[in-house]
Amino acid sequence: MRTIDSCMLAEALGLKTQGLRFCGLGVSCAEDGTDLLSFLGDAKFAAQINDNPRIRGVFVERTHADLVSDDKEKVIVEDPKWFFFKLLDHLAKTKQKNPNSISRNARIHDSVTIAQKGVVIEDDVYIEPGVVVLEDVTIRKGAVVRAGAVLGVDGFEHKKTSRGIVSVTHDGCVVVCKEAEVGPLNAIIKGFSYRSTIIGEQTKLDAHIHYAHGVQSGQRCLIAASTILAGHVSIGDDVWIGPGSVVSNRISIGDGAFITLGSVVSRDVPPGQRVTGNFAIPHAVFMADLKKKAQSA
Repeated sequence: MRTIDSCMLAEALGLKTQGLRFCGLGVSCAEDGTDLLSFLGDAKFAAQINDNPRIRGVFVERTHADLVSDDKEKVIVEDPKWFFFKLLDHLAKTKQKNPNSISRNARIHDSVTIAQKGVVIEDDVYIEPGVVVLEDVTIRKGAVVRAGAVLGVDGFEHKKTSRGIVSVTHDGCVVVCKEAEVGPLNAIIKGFSYRSTIIGEQTKLDAHIHYAHGVQSGQRCLIAASTILAGHVSIGDDVWIGPGSVVSNRISIGDGAFITLGSVVSRDVPPGQRVTGNFAIPHAVFMADLKKKAQSA
């Protein structure tokens, strides 16, 4: 994380402040970092901000300032959402990139497009035709990237504000771990809001998967074709996700869980649980309900 001080607030946002200094940005539910600057765009999130010890400063409207506890530094602005996401966009656009580090022992097809900086490709990586590798992507030893995949693209992060829509540049990275596989025509979105996008060791992705910003999977997961994983989903080890499944944002799926085909997952899945349906419920409950309906038909 980069230090945010009064000089940066003036440069990026035109704000006149004195003596402010924070260690990074974070939303109300931020779980990483300390001394963060956040924003209060809706009064319902005030308690979450006040209870989060990682947050020390808040962009807030004057009419909502009393909702923020006195131990937080209040930065009074007209549209907190605009100021927060414009600052996040500034941090992402001015982020320093390291030179590329690409192993001579990697097998990369001539048609692959690789960004000019910020890319790491280790030994024994295999990349098929038509792949695009953008900045801030690391592909670990022995990983495979199948034809037509795109890694490190900015995600669908557009914020409606009183000053218009802010399209926010992503500030994070993508890490494809050792012996993982990215399937054909996958979209692997760059990390966002200080949370990296991670494909775990020996995890295998089938074709046409949308792997949104901040999704993190554990080891040995199998994720079948046309699955959609929304932002900041957390997936444990040895998880199966069936074809055509949709997992909503910030959902946690425990170790060994099994998501059957076409499921829409809108709440956390405990370790070892098998879920089915739209919206997904425990598989045994789904089947019992299905049999009951069939008998009454």
